Amino acid sequence: MNTNLSRRQLSFLLPALAAAAEARQGPAAQPAPLEVLKSKVYPSDKIPYTGNDQKKGRRFLYGSTHTGFHVEVHETVLAPGLETHPPHKHEHEEFVIVMEGTVEANLDGDKHTVPAGSILFFGSNQMHNARNVGTTPCRYYVVELRGSEA
Repeated sequence: MNTNLSRRQLSFLLPALAAAAEARQGPAAQPAPLEVLKSKVYPSDKIPYTGNDQKKGRRFLYGSTHTGFHVEVHETVLAPGLETHPPHKHEHEEFVIVMEGTVEANLDGDKHTVPAGSILFFGSNQMHNARNVGTTPCRYYVVELRGSEA
């Protein structure tokens, strides 16, 4: 039996094999649509923290505007000397509103001291992270502008 296939035979066979593999896996899983945000109060005392005394946080909201724009708002509390996470980047932008303490922001490798009452902006696809450089816990809110990504 000859198992050698010509290029022409392969050009017909490969798309058929790809279609068969896709059919076995089923349609790509679509993420569930986000809830459209309505006017609402998010009381601080009703939203529990997760984490520990070194790093804890809580999500206030995560949803979609009436136009389909995805938004998330969460709070983080970091112990002195602690870093949020290693430097990373993502498509969505973030506003960081420093409420207490002092944060050192890493913006594409440049370090900036961000005291309480300041606002920090992380742009799309820019390397970033933050560290608590103070002697007390720092607390900040993050507003993530996620656009159409979930």
